[in-house]
Amino acid sequence: MEHNPHVWSPRLRWAALMGLAVVAGAVAAAVGLPKWRSAGAKPVSPALFLAHAPTRTIEARVSYPGADVHRPYGPMRSGDAGARPPPAPLAELARMEAEGDVHGLAAAYLVRGNTEMAAPYLTKAAESPDVASDRALLALDRKDYAEALELLEGVLSAQPKHAQALWNRGLVLGELELWALAARSFEAVAELGEHGWAGEARSRAQVLRARLVDRWKETMDAAKALVTGTNTVPPDMLQSKPGVFRAYLYEAIRAADSVERLQALMPLAEALDTRYGDSALREAIRWAQSRDFRRRGPLAARYLELYRTHQVEGGLPRFLEDSLRAGERDLFMGALVHEKKVDAHLDTFERLATEVGDPWFLLLADHEKALAAIRRGEFLRAEQFLLAAADRCEAQPIGYRCIPIEEALANLYRQLHRLPESNRHAQAALTEYRDDSRWTEGVQLLQLGQNARFLGKAALARAYLEERLARTPDDCNIRHFVRANDALARLQEFSWVEARASMADALSCDAPLLLSAAKTLVDLSRTHPDVEQDRKLQEGMEVLRKRGSLSPGERALVTHIEGRFHVQRDRARGEALLRRAITEARQLPAYDVHARKAQAYSYTSLVFSAGRAGEYEKALALFGEELGGSLPRQCLLAVTVDDERTLAISLGPDGGMLSHHDASRTAPLREDLRGLIPEPLVASLRACQQVAVVARPPLHGRAGLLPVDMAWAYYVPRPPPGAPVSGPSRRLVVADVVAPRGLGLPSLNTWDGSLDPGTTVLSGQAATPSRVMEEMTDATEVEVHAHGLVNPNLSEASLLVLSQEDGGRYALTAGEVQELRLRGQPLVILAACRAAHGAPWTYERFSLPDAFIKAGARAVIAATVDVPDAEAGAFFNAVRERIRHGAPAAVALRGVRMEWLGRDPESWVRSVLVFD
Repeated sequence: MEHNPHVWSPRLRWAALMGLAVVAGAVAAAVGLPKWRSAGAKPVSPALFLAHAPTRTIEARVSYPGADVHRPYGPMRSGDAGARPPPAPLAELARMEAEGDVHGLAAAYLVRGNTEMAAPYLTKAAESPDVASDRALLALDRKDYAEALELLEGVLSAQPKHAQALWNRGLVLGELELWALAARSFEAVAELGEHGWAGEARSRAQVLRARLVDRWKETMDAAKALVTGTNTVPPDMLQSKPGVFRAYLYEAIRAADSVERLQALMPLAEALDTRYGDSALREAIRWAQSRDFRRRGPLAARYLELYRTHQVEGGLPRFLEDSLRAGERDLFMGALVHEKKVDAHLDTFERLATEVGDPWFLLLADHEKALAAIRRGEFLRAEQFLLAAADRCEAQPIGYRCIPIEEALANLYRQLHRLPESNRHAQAALTEYRDDSRWTEGVQLLQLGQNARFLGKAALARAYLEERLARTPDDCNIRHFVRANDALARLQEFSWVEARASMADALSCDAPLLLSAAKTLVDLSRTHPDVEQDRKLQEGMEVLRKRGSLSPGERALVTHIEGRFHVQRDRARGEALLRRAITEARQLPAYDVHARKAQAYSYTSLVFSAGRAGEYEKALALFGEELGGSLPRQCLLAVTVDDERTLAISLGPDGGMLSHHDASRTAPLREDLRGLIPEPLVASLRACQQVAVVARPPLHGRAGLLPVDMAWAYYVPRPPPGAPVSGPSRRLVVADVVAPRGLGLPSLNTWDGSLDPGTTVLSGQAATPSRVMEEMTDATEVEVHAHGLVNPNLSEASLLVLSQEDGGRYALTAGEVQELRLRGQPLVILAACRAAHGAPWTYERFSLPDAFIKAGARAVIAATVDVPDAEAGAFFNAVRERIRHGAPAAVALRGVRMEWLGRDPESWVRSVLVFD
């Protein structure tokens, strides 16, 4: 449902709550059309923008003349009411309102930290770099860092030395803990030499640079000296890198050749055990002390040789056999870990880890079992091993050893294209790094950058990837990875020239060609051919094939890329490769995201190959083939896009076909698709009672594809229907949900709908995800009145906010819904904000409506926009009643929608969709 929570930014800290509320009431309603203040307008009072205050109370900079006077930053402390900024002078606000200076009005609220009151004025302000910079503050306030970076990138593209945008970008990057890029941004401000701002920017940059200093060489020297017994560990270093020294203390215990040496390690073990709240290290030393050193001593000396040189007298197999025969289990396990041979002795390693009982080694065993499952392609089994390890980490945190678990989960979920989970675990790994070693922190930066690119967050992707490169600018493999991903992101923005430049930089490194680079080069070859880059593409693909390190899904994707390249030059050869890619992909498990991409993208290329040749019947057949069956032969619209290309085919009420093929788009599509389908095709469908729309991703599930005065529905692939549940209708209503307080969501109006016979109402604390899913199973109608949420930093499919159950779970997600089996084949009405919002993927449909259809629903009605709480019940009730009286869902929706649009032509009901 629509809501407007009163949230204050950590960066825009304080507002004069009472004073601003009074002023807001006086001026907000009367603001007219935006316009700039006239040249002869009276100068504003310094009090309007707090210009004479000794300190500023917001960290950000406001891009409005007079509102950007430097004063030292002095944030208010909680409860310090007397120090809150005074309200803006009412006369000044009234004058600016009369002049239509909405940007100035917004600035008056921004300098006081009130983004909520500034937002409507900035919405009305005329487009300009200054206004965009200030709109970025609103995004920063709501922690939508991706949107903030997009806005600030746009400003800096137009004005590279825009001081406020550079400053605010530094703040956003700092929030993301991208210290190197944040420092660069503040250094750019310092170079402008502005009074006051330059000095503060320089100081901020120095603080950020200091955070990048990691005493890694010093740490490793101390750790190695610990193993060889030549030095002790400084207390401050032990405190800052406990996980590193725990790992090396195990090595020191193994290499100790006497009881006395082990005793010398006991103080370090006690300190680390205290740090982690256990006794594992002391127990490890006591166990080793209990051994017979006439046998253990020589083995320990051989272990030290292995540690130093990766060579051991008699060879590794002999050493492992000798250690196991002697019962020196820690030497056996340590040698396997050191030489990366755990997978070859996994059963024995797991048995010994269980015998030892130290969570460090239990985590190692879980991690290795997961890696082995991944190598076998058993991703879901690997997930279970890793989740069990993550639970162990949560119960007993030992950061350094838990970091690889979080890394592996992030990488696994990225491969499965479960990006919210991937981001969550990558962020968890970064959090662990704050308390321990940062030596592989770059892995998470690359993961987060790739995930952001997959989700269409180009500026956020660039930020993560550029940060990784900034920390190791001379690493050629990293440069290739970063520039190749940047090129693909710029290609998605239709920035062809910039994409070519990024690819040139990527290819300047002698590094293996990435799949992302290959895909980018193929698309650039189609739109902006380059002989040299085409040659490097073909050579790189050949190397990829020969390396033999690709997974089956990646091999199918390589086949697709080759087919996509050749189909533009040799249609027969290209289509044969694309067909082969589809065959390869279909032989792989459904969870292999590379296979799913290879199949979907190959159909894209085949459809456009047929469209370019004018073979529209063949193209239409490919639409149906991809969905697994034939399509209706009348009242159908099939449409797909691929970068600059569009293909649409309509079948009228008499089956007559019209087609449209175009390759001239120069900018990404808007979220609302109005105007995408040419009028002749629309006209050919107007005589239809209703139109089935087959829209391939990323068009599927978006509003505006056909006019609001037509009855149309998205055609969704579904499993074969089972036998419907017999008996009377069973209506399930979910309402009056108690959302978790931490979400800051307002209470919705009390549901007061009719209670027909057979209606089950889940409300209050009973409306939990588990209860709702249980009750939906046999329902014939499902109606959900709740908040819908979309995470702006993930762009995932929307979720439904229900009441919290034991364990903290409150969300009903698309992933959970699609696993259900809805035996009652219900009509589903989702009266929640943006419940139709789908993940912005180009290879498959994924949203709540699609999930309900896959689970067995006969039709789903949901909106792509916010739904006003006061209007939702009346609208959806009217649609439901028409359906009950026999109208198809699309026809019922069209009828009620047109009645509402007659009263308000821009009503939210324009964006309500049907999926069936």
